[in-house]
Amino acid sequence: MNRLLLLLLVGLMSFSTHSFCQSSRFQREKLDSFITKAMTDWNLMGLAIAIVKNDSVILAKGYGYRDYKNKLSVNENTIFPIASCSKTFTTALMGMAEEDGKIQLDKPIHKYFPQFQLYTEQLTKQVTAEDMLSHRTGSAGHDWAWTFNTNFPEDVYLKRIKFQEPFAPLRTQFQYSNFMFFALSVLSGKLYNTTWNDLVNKKIFQPLEMNNTYSNSASLNINANAALKYEFNDSFEVKPTNQMNDLLGAGSVNSTAADLAHYLQMWINDGVYKNKRVLPPGFVKRAIKSHFMVDEGINDQYPDEHFSNVGLCWFLSSYRGHYKAHHNGNIDGFSSTVTFFPYDSLGIVVLTNQNNSALIRLVPDFVADLVFDLPVRDKNSAFIERRKKYQGNTQKPRLVNVDTIKTKPLFSIEKYSGRFENAGYGEVKIETYKKALVMTYYNLKLLLIPKGGHRFSSHYWWEEGIFPNGVGDVLFKFNNGVVKSFQIPFEPTVKDIVFRKQ
Repeated sequence: MNRLLLLLLVGLMSFSTHSFCQSSRFQREKLDSFITKAMTDWNLMGLAIAIVKNDSVILAKGYGYRDYKNKLSVNENTIFPIASCSKTFTTALMGMAEEDGKIQLDKPIHKYFPQFQLYTEQLTKQVTAEDMLSHRTGSAGHDWAWTFNTNFPEDVYLKRIKFQEPFAPLRTQFQYSNFMFFALSVLSGKLYNTTWNDLVNKKIFQPLEMNNTYSNSASLNINANAALKYEFNDSFEVKPTNQMNDLLGAGSVNSTAADLAHYLQMWINDGVYKNKRVLPPGFVKRAIKSHFMVDEGINDQYPDEHFSNVGLCWFLSSYRGHYKAHHNGNIDGFSSTVTFFPYDSLGIVVLTNQNNSALIRLVPDFVADLVFDLPVRDKNSAFIERRKKYQGNTQKPRLVNVDTIKTKPLFSIEKYSGRFENAGYGEVKIETYKKALVMTYYNLKLLLIPKGGHRFSSHYWWEEGIFPNGVGDVLFKFNNGVVKSFQIPFEPTVKDIVFRKQ
């Protein structure tokens, strides 16, 4: 038997379980078996799950380890970063602000938030909170403008938005945007003359008794029951956790399966938790109503799993005839999902300490099959076959040896170095390195190899070495023999981002 599978099976006996509804024991055994096997198949160290039905939490438990070295198990109170699932909290706060008469979500946001400036004056005057909540502003993602940055005050990111080029006209195309939710979380605090961190704690965490939930990782006690980040490369390795607390309501919440079960109870029960109204009347239906189309494609493999739209933050689809709302989250080393079926009063939380874990997609579907008494689809095997096919077509990259570089740029390599800046992205430093250049953009490092003229190819420089792939070509511009700027395709949906010499 696989060693990890054995560990998980043995550990399962002692893992904390908080469950109700004793009649479903056989179904829980099916779920235990599925999760344990899938964790082994996907080399996952730890997972927490909660299942809500109507007003009750019918299951909340953990599998595997949050800290393998010290044999600390995951349980229902283990804290995980939930990344973009945080956006649903920002949606809830905006609904509350409208109920309190502080904003109208269908009116231009600039009226309430003059500091919020988009790329053009016309966009600034037209974009509403509903546009931002449903990712239909036309703004490009520009995720590299925050991904490698750390611990900036909110005004830094807020100012960057104005200089980020849109990729489409307003309300014409879907484009997921972290920056729009960051801006909304800043606004929500300003509407109540406080901060987003304090507001989400007062308005949501406390009323829902989410006692182990935090607005950012900086609030966590060093001895907290928190999951460590693991990577699997032939064996498990613990890696430093890198969280983006400065993204606020776009991705900074840390929570537990047990606490998020309370959160889903509120969404399932029309905004009410333990007979106390938290969300405004009717806001749940408004949030899960389709506001924009995400994908017009048809699921040929599963024709009864159709349409993909977005409401106010929540992604909407039909799962085998059951209306589904969900949001996934992924941040370096952790992935999560909060899913609910509003017309079936079913909610599912899955939290993992693995980057882009397949189980945040596999487990909710498996649970739905069990609860809806449907023939279970073996999606795990299908996912594994897809992974094998991909791995079979992918060879291990051969790392770049800088000493073998023979190409030269038009000018001496030193002429390309310096400090550069783009108002929408921040600062970049370029230095010489042997016959190449090294570009440092906060926590990102790229090796730039001459291709002739003023063009260089880019190559990721990670801990393991320099990889053959990068973000694309970098092109420098000169005037009278002096470098003035360079451009790089940081955002693929718009023109190359131009950094100017300082």
